[in-house]
Amino acid sequence: MSKPARSRKPARLTPAKVRLAAEIREQLRAQGGAAHRDVVIGRILQRRGVHGEAAERTRRALLSAFELHAHPEPGSGAPHLFDLPFGPGSYRWALDERAGPAITS
Repeated sequence: MSKPARSRKPARLTPAKVRLAAEIREQLRAQGGAAHRDVVIGRILQRRGVHGEAAERTRRALLSAFELHAHPEPGSGAPHLFDLPFGPGSYRWALDERAGPAITS
């Protein structure tokens, strides 16, 4: 018997997610516009100097911020900033060509 699908609450745009998206964008720019997500996250964690459980929480928050800005829900207020250039399920992150000027916090 299969489990019923859990409905996830829609992601919300928060000041923290805006800051995380800015960090992702900065790191992607430093990598030439695209990179494996583990490289992007690893560099951000290294720059912040976080380890252990704090690093795992930050990693989850970065993944959430990327997802929110790669596939913004209508009405979320989140701009479309990122793409998965190799399609859904890929771990390669890229800047969206239409993203425009840098995010400021």
